[in-house]
Amino acid sequence: MSKIKISTNIAHLPSFKEYRISAQELVQKYSDLGVEIPFPVSDSWYYHTDRVGWAKIVPDLLIKSSLYKQDRFDCEDMALKAQTTCTERYGLNTLRYTYGSMSLGFHGFNTLWTGDAFLIFEPNSGYQLESPLFEIGMFGYLPQKVLL
Repeated sequence: MSKIKISTNIAHLPSFKEYRISAQELVQKYSDLGVEIPFPVSDSWYYHTDRVGWAKIVPDLLIKSSLYKQDRFDCEDMALKAQTTCTERYGLNTLRYTYGSMSLGFHGFNTLWTGDAFLIFEPNSGYQLESPLFEIGMFGYLPQKVLL
């Protein structure tokens, strides 16, 4: 008779306050920044947390830089993975894949809504930044397009 071992590792998610913003409001906020939304928006509501909540969540969304493979799994893939993982684990869908520029050239990263401002999230843990979460413009990060 064989024995089946079942792992009971349970991921404990941090607690955070949850808010929502209408798609129209979020689109307007991106438009006010001059960020283009290249595809029609399909959701009616977008869910977010505040700066305190995001600070608890984003460490879980960092992706090991050792996974980086040029053209196979690079910046845009990491940003898309962070977006999907955030929605799957936390039910927050305002952390979005964003394309823009930074000090090294064009780049894929994430923007997120805090309820009062957008922040940049760099999901690649290999970047030597003070924090993976920072203000637009820091380190040369300037969003140009966002996938809503």
